[in-house]
Formats: sequence, structure tokens, C-alpha cells
Amino acid sequence: MKRPSASLRSHSHICLSFLAGSIGCATTAANVSPVPSAEQIVARHIAAIGGEEKAGSIQSLQAATIVNENGTLHPLFVDRHRPNLLRVRMMHNGELVFTEVYTGTRSWEGAPGKEDCKPDSAAMAATRHAAEQFDDPLISAISRAVNTRLAGLVQLGGRNLYQIDIMQRDGSRGSYYVDVETSMLSRVRSVRPLHPGQAGRLIELVLDDYRPVSGVLFPFRSVERDVESGDLLTVAMTLWAEANVPIGPGAYAMPASCR
Repeated sequence: MKRPSASLRSHSHICLSFLAGSIGCATTAANVSPVPSAEQIVARHIAAIGGEEKAGSIQSLQAATIVNENGTLHPLFVDRHRPNLLRVRMMHNGELVFTEVYTGTRSWEGAPGKEDCKPDSAAMAATRHAAEQFDDPLISAISRAVNTRLAGLVQLGGRNLYQIDIMQRDGSRGSYYVDVETSMLSRVRSVRPLHPGQAGRLIELVLDDYRPVSGVLFPFRSVERDVESGDLLTVAMTLWAEANVPIGPGAYAMPASCR
């Protein structure tokens, strides 16, 4: 059984502790002048998705998603709660076949009755990282940044994008691309494994089809590609999402076999 992709568990975040680290400046480009600071770009992005107050009012989120990985479809039900509770349930033929959970301090995963109570360090780190991301990748990275640099203005996919390079407290690095016109997060590039235990590679996550959930825009479609080869890795489509649905603490609890 393949483990869910890292991107399945990582679609959102908010905590606005601005900016530990340095903010660089970029050169201006034709038709886009002057280039704002990284802090201004992030502030515009937060306003574009609905604003800090509305985003912060969402305390829990449930979603149903279909992930296509190399032609194999994975139906997923995702429950999450601030600040860092996460449950991902993978289905097959209408039955639960795999669960992955972060309890706030620990993670567990596995098929029903065959739960792994102590996943290896790479799997545990991936689950924790996903659980810590409630709103979106840029805001999450900013909240944990130790170094932030506005790299400049680039064109990708026929769009003008601001590139913000961020190093987080855990040492992870990524480039975040914000659309000049819409202020929406368009792409993220980082060197990472697709699944825990695999070799790292430069992966681009493309986010689009933003839709409102309780007044906050979330990307309902994401695509992962290997930047060097151009290979398509995964396509994820959110079918349904609802905010502030009551989710009891038992949803994230360790199973009896782990106690």
C-alpha cells in the first residue's frame, strides 16, 4: 500500500508571526513597478484569500479528495483542526484501507488493526509537517521562517509571479510564487521526496481552482511535477470541503493497539 503523498496532507496554514530573518529587495520589471517587499506581498495574499480575521475563524476543516498518482486513484477523507491535528483516511472500494494521524504530539498510521504506533522518523516528520499546515503553504512557511528573501519577478505558466525564497526553522527551503495580478499563491518549488524514504528531488506544486470555504479561498486542485524531468507525479482534486464541522478529539486519538 502506498502512503499518501506529502502534498495530500499539506494544503493550508495561517499563523502570522512576521518575519524572522532578512527580507531582500528585487529589481523592477516592465509593467510591474515598483516591486513591493516580501512582507507586502504576503499581506496582499492574505487579503486576497479573505483576510486574517476570516481565515483565523476557521478552526476545523473536513474535505473529500481524489488523488491520481500514476493512474491510481486514492479517495481520501481529511479531517484537521487547529493548531496541528490531522487525520487522513484512504478508501478503496468503499472501505477504509489506511489511516494516517497526527495527534498534536505523536503520529500513527496503517491499515485497520495493523496500525504502526511508531512510524520511522521520516514518516513522522512528514505527518507532523502536514499537520502544522492549516491554511496555505506560504503563510505556514512565513510563520516558521528564519530567513525570507524576495528573489524577484519571474514568468511561469505565462503569468508574472513574485518569487519569495524561505528557509524554515526545521531547515527546509522552498520558493513560493505569488501571482502579481491576483495575489494568489500559484506555485511552490522545493527539494523533497515525494514519499518518505524516497530520494529528494525538485518538485513543483501548482495550486489553482480556488474556491471559497466559509469566506476563505482554498485551492481545490493541485498538481505535483518533477521539475527536472517534467514528469507528472500527482493530481489532487478536492470534491467537497466544509469548515468548523464539529470533530471530536477521538478522531485523532491513538488506536487501542498503540496504548
